[in-house]
Amino acid sequence: MIRRLIQGVRLDIIAAYAARLALALVGVVLSPLPRRNKVTLLTRQSSRPPSDFILLSQALTRADPSLDVVIVAKMVPPGIVRKLAYAAHLVTEMYHAQTSRVLVVDGYSIIASAARHSEGLTIVQVWHALGSLKKFGLSILGQPGGRDPKLAKAMRMHAGYDLVIASAERCRAPFADAFGVSVDKVVAAPLPRVDRLMDPEQKLKARATFDHLYPQLAGQRIAVFAPTFRTEGLAEAVDPVELTLALEEAGYATITKLHPLLPAPRHPKLRTAPGMSTQEMLLVADIFITDYSSAVFEAAVAGVPSYLIAPDLDQYSAKRDFYVRYPDALGLPLAMDVTELVTQVHADAGSTADATRLRDDWVQMPEQGLAADALARIVLEWDDARARRKETP
Repeated sequence: MIRRLIQGVRLDIIAAYAARLALALVGVVLSPLPRRNKVTLLTRQSSRPPSDFILLSQALTRADPSLDVVIVAKMVPPGIVRKLAYAAHLVTEMYHAQTSRVLVVDGYSIIASAARHSEGLTIVQVWHALGSLKKFGLSILGQPGGRDPKLAKAMRMHAGYDLVIASAERCRAPFADAFGVSVDKVVAAPLPRVDRLMDPEQKLKARATFDHLYPQLAGQRIAVFAPTFRTEGLAEAVDPVELTLALEEAGYATITKLHPLLPAPRHPKLRTAPGMSTQEMLLVADIFITDYSSAVFEAAVAGVPSYLIAPDLDQYSAKRDFYVRYPDALGLPLAMDVTELVTQVHADAGSTADATRLRDDWVQMPEQGLAADALARIVLEWDDARARRKETP
């Protein structure tokens, strides 16, 4: 009986509630600190400031030069000891949240959702991907690839958002479902990365960096392969080495870009363009290939023809649901194996016209100016409106 009780104890859930209690105590200690004219951009997607946050920071400063903008980037590290150090880092994040008028996050943040905040803070979710393709967040609790519902409840997963940004009108309802908010709290606006993906100067810089990495590929056509990050327990369905060799015969040099959390594959024929992000590689690419990654929308913004390859479509669809009918909603050429893909590439089945249509359907471009400036205005105006509502008796 005792052994069964011990086995039934969820240490992860106990740890989650303990973390919330610790953050509540830290919040009490920090509560006397006044809020300032400050915006904090907080990410745990990487330990380097993401391009979206760099561009948004610059845009916020342009919108209000008196604004103090802080970027805090810290990925959760592996290992118990390093996680304890990360727990200490959360105090720093709490301090910035307590002294800011706006807290912007690009994924789940324990500080944004699990911690309690005094009045005067607007919390904005700027999800780190364009479009709404695969279901995520609260939409897939308890499903393969999703979080355990009990743990999600303990961590207050995606709770507390005042504003959620989605890349297009058609993405508002899916994002409302994923983040557990009403649709009126979801605003359609593109991510700042759109500016770089459409900037000719950024394209020249990316090309120069790429040519320095691979001078032997000068003049060759470039294919970028970026498969989705799989959390459903399914193995990779496409061998990047096989794909690289097949496309080489078709006249393309292939660059494989995996999710940052995955180790870079090693093979004499495999190229991964270290130091260059998938977004940067899209500025170099002649074609883009993926299975189920939302990076297909970034390729569309960059005007790169895209191809889908999904040998495990039936198995994947059974494990991971979509917000749309895949692949029909994308309208892109779909191959079920590498041989079929190469045939489509030879036939130029993918086109810039397809990319333009996909961009227009899934990314709401600003009517004028930069996407970063449009997002900065939305964030600040939403915060001002929330403050006025609080002041109205």
